[in-house]
Amino acid sequence: MNILFLCDEYPPGRHGGIGTVVQQLARESARKGHNVVVVGFYDWGYGGEDEFEDEGVKVYRFRRGMASSIFSKQETLFVRALYKLFTVTGAFHRDIVKSIKMYEQFLLHLLHKHEIDIVEMPDFNDYVRHCKAVVPFPKLPVATLVKLNGSVSYFNREAGITPAPHIWQIEHDILINADAVAGASRYTADKTKEYLEYPGTIDVLYNTIKVPEVRHDIVKKDAQVTYTGSLAEKKGIYQLMKAWNLVHEKHPEAVLSVYGKGPVEKVQAFLNAKSKHSVQFLGHVDRKVLFERLGESTVAVFPSYAECFALAPMEAMGCGTTIVYSTRTSGPELIDNMVDGILVDPDDYEELAEKICYLMENPEKNKELAEKARQKIIDRFSVSPIVDEHIIYYNNVIRKHKGEG
Repeated sequence: MNILFLCDEYPPGRHGGIGTVVQQLARESARKGHNVVVVGFYDWGYGGEDEFEDEGVKVYRFRRGMASSIFSKQETLFVRALYKLFTVTGAFHRDIVKSIKMYEQFLLHLLHKHEIDIVEMPDFNDYVRHCKAVVPFPKLPVATLVKLNGSVSYFNREAGITPAPHIWQIEHDILINADAVAGASRYTADKTKEYLEYPGTIDVLYNTIKVPEVRHDIVKKDAQVTYTGSLAEKKGIYQLMKAWNLVHEKHPEAVLSVYGKGPVEKVQAFLNAKSKHSVQFLGHVDRKVLFERLGESTVAVFPSYAECFALAPMEAMGCGTTIVYSTRTSGPELIDNMVDGILVDPDDYEELAEKICYLMENPEKNKELAEKARQKIIDRFSVSPIVDEHIIYYNNVIRKHKGEG
C-alpha cells in the first residue's frame, strides 16, 4: 500500500503528540513493507531540511511564502510580537491564501509521483489560527481519512468557548470532504461529531507509543512524583499545585518534578511557602532522560481537563510507573480505575492529594498497578498491533472511495 500522512510537525523539530504518533505509524508501516510518504504545510519559522529519509519514510516539508529563520525563536518576546502583528494585520492570512494554492499543486504532484492509495490527515491544521476568513484545505482526489486529535473548534468548545465562525467552517469542511473520519478516542469522536455537526459515523483508531525498554538499572525513588506536559490550565497543573500543598504537609520528604514548558511563576503562585521548595520545574528534556525520570518515579500525575488520547500518560505507563489520571474526557478509555491506574476528578484536588499519598504509602499495590499498566500498553497500544489495525481500516476506506463497499 502507498500511504501519505499529512503532518505539519514531523520530527526532528518542534512537535507535539501528533508529530510523535505520525512518526511511529509511518516508521512501523514502512517496516511492514508499505511505501510511506509524509508531507506538511510548515509554519513560517520551522527549521530543518525540505526533504529527507526517516527509517524508510520519505518526508517533505512545504514552506509558506513568508518562511524565514527570523520566525524560528518563538520563545522570544520579539518573535511572539511579530506573530501577533502579522496575524492581526492579515499579513499571515494573505500569505496562507497564496501558499495553500501552491501547496495543493505540490500535493497533487506527490500523489501522482508516489501513486498514493490513501491519505491520512489530522483535524488540526495550525494555519487556521492565523486566518481572517475561510481558507479551505484542498480536497484531494484519493481516499482520505481524517484522524481526530483535537481541532481548534474541539478544544474551544471543551473550554466553553465558541470558535470563530471561519475556523469552525474550515474544520467542518475538512470532515465533510473526507471519505472517513476516526477519533483518537471514543470521547473525542462523539464530541467532535457534536461540535462540528458531522453527519456521518466516526470510528475510533487509538494512538500508539513505542514502549520503552525495561531499564533494570533504574531504581524507584520512594517519594518521587512526576508530571509531564505543558504548564497550561487545561492540563490540570494548577489543581496539581493545590494538591501538592496537601501532599507536602503529610509527606515533607516528597519531591514533585515538573517537565514541560509554560508560565512557571504563574503555576508556582498556587504553592504555599512550605511546599514551594519541594517542586522542581525542569522544562523540556530529551525523551531518553524523561523516560529515565519516569522510570524512577513512584507516581506520575496527569489531572487533565482536556485531552483526546494523550501520549504522556501512556508513556509513563510504558515506563512501569503508576499514573493518577483524569476522569474527564478519554481518561476512562485508557485506565481501569484501581486496576491499572487511578482516576480522579481534577476539580477534587483533595482527592488528588489523597491518591498520590495512597500510592506512596502502599508500595505493593503501587507495584501491582504499575505492572498491569505496562502490560496493557504492550498488549493494546504498542506500535505493531495499532499499525495492523490502521492498515485494515485504510483498506476499507480505499474500497469506500472506489465505491466498492
